[in-house]
This record gives sequence, C-alpha cells and structure tokens, in this order.
Amino acid sequence: MAIIVKKFGGTSVGSIELIKSIAEKIAREHRKADSLVLVVSAMAKTTDGLFKLAFGISDHPSRRELDMLLTAGERISMSLLSLALQEQGFSSISFTGSQSGIITNDKHGNARILKVNAFRINQELEKGRIVIVAGFQGVSEAKEITTLGRGGSDTSAVALACYLKAQHCEIYTDVDGVYTADPRIVPSARLVPKIDYDQMLALSYNGSRVMHPRAVEFALKYQIRVEVKSSFTFAPGTLITNVPPNKESPMEGCEITAIAHKENLLRYVLKTDQNLLDAFKVWIYEIFRYNAENGKLELLIEEKYASEVDYYLNLQQVKILKRETGWGSITLVGYGINLDPIYLGAVISECEQFQIKRIQHSDRTIELLLPSAEVQACVQKLHRAFVEGV
Repeated sequence: MAIIVKKFGGTSVGSIELIKSIAEKIAREHRKADSLVLVVSAMAKTTDGLFKLAFGISDHPSRRELDMLLTAGERISMSLLSLALQEQGFSSISFTGSQSGIITNDKHGNARILKVNAFRINQELEKGRIVIVAGFQGVSEAKEITTLGRGGSDTSAVALACYLKAQHCEIYTDVDGVYTADPRIVPSARLVPKIDYDQMLALSYNGSRVMHPRAVEFALKYQIRVEVKSSFTFAPGTLITNVPPNKESPMEGCEITAIAHKENLLRYVLKTDQNLLDAFKVWIYEIFRYNAENGKLELLIEEKYASEVDYYLNLQQVKILKRETGWGSITLVGYGINLDPIYLGAVISECEQFQIKRIQHSDRTIELLLPSAEVQACVQKLHRAFVEGV
C-alpha cells in the first residue's frame, strides 16, 4: 500500500468552489490501493486577514497569541475539505498540526520541527480514511501551539512524507510547476519537467515562490521525491529528485537552468556589536540575504516585515547605520556558471543599462543586487539572453 502526501496551498483552497473541485478531482483519480494524506494551507488571504485583525488591536502583538490566532486559518480549510470529501463518498478525518504529532521548538512565529510522531495518522490510514492535516503549525514540547513561518505548509507536507515513508509528496499550487522564470513577468518562460534538489534549493532561497527552501531541505536530507503541480488541472508538473546527467551534454558543461528574483527588499546596515549578537539569539524574522564586512552587517529583508524589524532592532538597541528601501535581487541558477568568466562578462554586458549595486556568486549561482523598480525588466532581458537564446 503506497502512501501519497498531497499539499494544497491557499490559492488552491481559496473558495468553497475550489475546495469542492479538489474533492471531485481526488474522487476521479484516487486509487483504492493508495493511502492519502492531504496537507492544507489557510484559504487565500485568510492569514493576511487574521494578521490585520491582530495588528488592529496592537502594533506589536504577542507572538504566542498571534500563533493561536493564525492557526485558525488552516483549521477552517482542513474541516471544509474533509466535509467535501465526505460528500464524495470518502471516509475522512481532519487533524491540526498538534494532533498530527508535529513537534517543534518554542520559537513562536518561525518554529522549527524537532520530530514527527504521527501515529494517529497511521491509525486512521489503516482504517481506510483519507487524513487531512492543517499545515503551517505544530506544538512545542511545552504543549504550546506554534507556527512554522512562511511556507510552513510545504514544510509540514514534506516532514510528514518523511515520517510516513510516503512514496512521494505532491505540492499543488496556482502554477503548473517550476518555470525557467516567473511566468507572470516572463510569458515565454518554460516549464522545467525535472530538477535536482540542489538547484531547486538555490531557486527557493533566492526568490522562487513555488516551494519554500525549508521544505526542499527536508526533501534533500531525507530523499523525498516531490512533484510540484497545478491544483487546477492536476497535470504532471515538475519533479524534484536526483536527476542523472544528460549523456548528450558535455561532461563539464555550463548552463543556466532558471532565474529567480525578489522585489521590495529593505536594506539595513548594522553595527556588529554585542547588542546585535544578543538580538540574533532570539531573532525570529526571515532574512533574505546578509553580508558582513569591516564591523558592519548588511541585511536584506522583505519590506513587509519592516515595522516589526524596526521595532525589534530599536528594542534591542541595535545601531542602524543605514536603512534603505526599494532594493531587489536577481539570481541565475545553474551548474558551472559561478566561476566561468564568460558568464560573468556576459551578465555584466547584458546589465549595462541597469543600476547594479553588486554581483556575487555561490557554488551554483550568480546573484545581482539592483533597484527593485528595475528587477522585472532585467529578468526579462537575462531570460532572453541565457535561456531563450540556448
């Protein structure tokens, strides 16, 4: 008996009609030999609405109480999907993250999974039931409700797939899979049918919104086959797995697989002193990128976190040397490109019209920092030069 884990994002369960549609699709393609575990996010914009309620009362709400509030979103969608499946004739049951045995540390707002003890899910699967799990949430060892931070439902799904020894994990979203660039700004972007863990991790870390990097790390660490596909069509999408080399390609060839980007970044330059080091001991906010040099630390953070980060830095008496809005990032991902001067020269040439502040690289990326307003045009130009031109 194969266990399949399927995760549905907020846009996939964004209305009663969409939830019914998912239940109908599962009814059409479900094989009786398979056991299903469905992980769901909150309905689209529900989490944003709950945030707005909390911040309508307090400019700096308690992280514990915020977790208690936000986890209500997934409980709504899990119950509705279970009801929809029952209408299709299935026996189903829904569980919160804590009922599912997702045990985390006590870092409210951005908790890390310590272990999974999903014995209740196994018990229900043995009864022939479909199990629906609220993603994004867990419970600490002190029995406190926690949330896993942005992309937490992806992480919940892959962690459960690991514990359950699932045959594979499917991530359903509002796009058909992983593309060579964001198709919303590059209409000519191509679907990537198969990608290895390392390159997917690089894309996720650098702005691709298809799958959260923590989930990709889980998949890599525990070798979970993951497929990203459309919740609207259920058609084959992008398989994330170990990809054997193409025998027809040069043994040491260079190629750009895809381009990721991030807009609307806030750039801090902070003094590296004891106050900053102490602040990092209890830091919960997601940092997009950092760079340390000569007693200073540069942080790039999404602007939506600005008010919270400003408040926290002030609370911790961290000295802000510079604070700038309106930055963006572009990352070209591929093997062999990072130390090839031909690629470096070509990137610099293609970007002459843009105000590039910095170019740096990792083991499989070339990364650009530039004004946010120029990001989309630059992505389009780089995609034409390095992906469409291949």
